[in-house]
Amino acid sequence: MLFGLLAPLLLFATAAIAQPSSCPPMTAEEAANMSTSELLLKLTATCRYDKWQRPQSEQKDQPIKVHAKVHVYFLGAIEAQSLKFTAHILLMFRWRDPRLAIPSGSGLDGRVGSSMGGQGLLLRDKIWVPHVYLSNERESVVMGAERKDVRITLHPDGRVEQALRMKVTLYCLMNLQKFPFDQQQCPLMLESWTYNSSELQLQWESTRPVTVNSELLLTEYRLIDTRTTSTEDTEPLLTAAEPTHPRLRPNDSAIVMELEDEEDRALEENEGLRANFSRLEIRFHLAREVGHYVMDYFMPSILLVAMSWVSFWLDPNAIPGRTTLGTSTMLTFITLTRNTGSALPKVSYIKATEVWFIVCTGFIFGSLLEFAFVNTIWRRKKEVPLKKVNSKYILKSTLTPRMARRQLQSSLSVGSELDRCTSWPHQLNQSNANQLTVHSMDSIHIGNGGGGGGFDSCDTLTSAVSAPNRLDDDCLSIQIPVPGDQSGKLEGQALPPKPSFTTMTPQEVAKWIDQRSRLWFPIAFLLFNALYWGFVWI
Repeated sequence: MLFGLLAPLLLFATAAIAQPSSCPPMTAEEAANMSTSELLLKLTATCRYDKWQRPQSEQKDQPIKVHAKVHVYFLGAIEAQSLKFTAHILLMFRWRDPRLAIPSGSGLDGRVGSSMGGQGLLLRDKIWVPHVYLSNERESVVMGAERKDVRITLHPDGRVEQALRMKVTLYCLMNLQKFPFDQQQCPLMLESWTYNSSELQLQWESTRPVTVNSELLLTEYRLIDTRTTSTEDTEPLLTAAEPTHPRLRPNDSAIVMELEDEEDRALEENEGLRANFSRLEIRFHLAREVGHYVMDYFMPSILLVAMSWVSFWLDPNAIPGRTTLGTSTMLTFITLTRNTGSALPKVSYIKATEVWFIVCTGFIFGSLLEFAFVNTIWRRKKEVPLKKVNSKYILKSTLTPRMARRQLQSSLSVGSELDRCTSWPHQLNQSNANQLTVHSMDSIHIGNGGGGGGFDSCDTLTSAVSAPNRLDDDCLSIQIPVPGDQSGKLEGQALPPKPSFTTMTPQEVAKWIDQRSRLWFPIAFLLFNALYWGFVWI
């Protein structure tokens, strides 16, 4: 660690020893009579130029300003699986170095010289250049076939321009919650490595800092716009984490204390090695093209869900046809979804495609459950009693048939309450009143001459003695109406209203459920589509 701190000092000391003690100044006449190569060698001579020293800014005690500009040639594949994208860019920097200025009166206008390829690399090694790196870089390379595409340009006033053509692979942290209707913000971040913001400040060019190739076409995305920002990033030059010594035994307390004391002293000496570093950032606003996914995933899945509804038009007892249709539709949809999501990373949150998959799977599985339900009803033997023919009573009687029968029986008993009425006068011996006899008669008439109303069919429970002809005058009869024509009335008394109910065969109930499913399933799926597409496009 101490060697790492002393290495720059030794390097500076070696460079100072190698430099001559004095260097003759260059006049305007000499500069005018020199060739470009001679002038560049003269300006970068070690006797008058130190490439390790940062140029002085125009204002004293101010950071040197480095202006940047980026031209985007090409944006390659944006890989969601590995969260990266590639780009071919031309990276340009501009700064002013007073030590490379030409004396006035030399007659040189425009640029002093420009070196490209291998000569550009040689010239860059002779002058000071800002050390700027890509903070979200995965890998990068300076492009070039025979020579590296590096260009260094010097101007008479000391302005230096550096251009590099690079191929970079950058990380892009993506939010895939709305996939494939997502929009991504992929950054390209430039940051100073050697000098903090008090010594070097990165700035974008005032006019068109980022330009994009007008013929740029992307395969899966479209470039909406580019945004540039300039910020400062705080980073420690020396981390203050507590040291750990896994190889030391617990009883080596003296060695541990000595090492900790040395590290504490180093931390105290370098307590101020925390600074802000200038950063430039480009954000490429990209929107995914959904045409591929609509045609290859959403449309086929909609057709598969609609295909599962074909079973509602088949006979409820067509077991092979409806089973084959449901299972094949389910397996085909699962295979389609697996092929679509294979190129995506495994994330902890739910994506829009997963919501679509879950709901469509539910609709297909629901058609299978509906078939199992109606087939079970179809195979029943007994008819289903209903109070009314509507959805409420059909489903209640179908889902809970025993309970429905009990409710029907209780409604019948309540509807035909046992009425107490005066029967035909008979004589009854009260001493034998504990005997009960049931009399059946086709018609009972009350009144003089038999002109009163009566029941066409009635069961009468009476208390009798030994013979039915000897009953008391106050004998009471219990009348139980029999289903049938009960339009007759007692004299002065109306009959109780008969309960209204009907029955349906199991086959009729099964077909009725199929008919309602033909309507319910499409309406529910259309409602889901309205909510889903409204969410993903907002």
